[in-house]
Amino acid sequence: MPGGTLDPFDIEKYQTPLLIPPVMPKAGMITQRGGKNVDYYEISVRQFDQQILPPGMPPTTVWGYGAVSASSKKGLLLHNAPSLTFEAKWRSPVRVKWINELRQDPLDPGSPYLPHLLPVDQTLHWANPPGGTADRDSRPEFSTTPGPYTGPVPIVTHLHGSSGVGDESDGYAEAWFLPAAGNIPGDFATTGTWYDFFMNKAIGKGYLAPGTSAWEPGTSVFQYPNDQRASTLWYHDHTLGMTRLNVYAGPAGFFIIRGGPEGDDAVLDSRTGTTAVLPGPAPKEGDGLNKVYYEIPIAIQDRSFNSDGSLFYPDTRAFFDGIEGPFIPDTDISPIWNPEFFGNTIMVNGNTWPFLNVEQRRYRFRLLNG
Repeated sequence: MPGGTLDPFDIEKYQTPLLIPPVMPKAGMITQRGGKNVDYYEISVRQFDQQILPPGMPPTTVWGYGAVSASSKKGLLLHNAPSLTFEAKWRSPVRVKWINELRQDPLDPGSPYLPHLLPVDQTLHWANPPGGTADRDSRPEFSTTPGPYTGPVPIVTHLHGSSGVGDESDGYAEAWFLPAAGNIPGDFATTGTWYDFFMNKAIGKGYLAPGTSAWEPGTSVFQYPNDQRASTLWYHDHTLGMTRLNVYAGPAGFFIIRGGPEGDDAVLDSRTGTTAVLPGPAPKEGDGLNKVYYEIPIAIQDRSFNSDGSLFYPDTRAFFDGIEGPFIPDTDISPIWNPEFFGNTIMVNGNTWPFLNVEQRRYRFRLLNG
């Protein structure tokens, strides 16, 4: 299968132990209106290098979510792809301050923004920050065929599979936001069409970070009620016209809801009719190193790589069907976008073809085709 300059047959298999994603640490707890406690998190998206290919091969520059603060000294402040796992309880709300830190220095809002790792086709119906407030979230018109977009990257996070979430917290594709950075062009839109509308709804509900009266630049604050059945969910970017690229770059992770009337305690042993004993333990916040788990989340993703370790994604329509032009505006064919793309390498929990040593016993796997 075609891909980047790194032949997948040159990637040795089963060299890296399977990474079992740790649990995302909480930043604290908030008492909301009415007196109910809410688990509170502060999570950012950053760019970093990760050893996805086997040891001895180049690292890969990716993006990923990670906590920027933790209430526990054992909380793991780690950005990774896939990212750490949210552990939520049935009917226990979770509030997250999502932060776009895709800039050269994630700790300095005055530092320059980072461009996308992958080729962004500007001729689609997409977030379109260069269109300003008048033409954001649209399909722009061009007098000549444009190259890839190289400006600041918009993000907005969606919890996939969740129910009962208010629209202000759903990660609506047109509610994206750029990072707070020192060199955002003055004529760019810094937020999507629906960002302010949903921010005001969130303010009305009290969905804010502690000590704030509105969403801060480069952030949003979402709340998840977790009143659905016990579930394996996942969170990922959801930006208009860019979801395929942003998720491919790395930002995604598990969100597990436990408990309730359809939780583990409702699973019965068919032989005795009593509560079944399910494989465990699963990772918990603050776990030490070298702990053995029998409940394991597994994210299976396809990727392609270049020989320098970088991610490969097609930068021309010709990759898909050989069309080399003419493109927009002379035809209706976009120059970069491909109708579909399949990576030629299997990546599991952030490594190519890892291995897991198992015992002769039952395991519980939570599988994500991400």
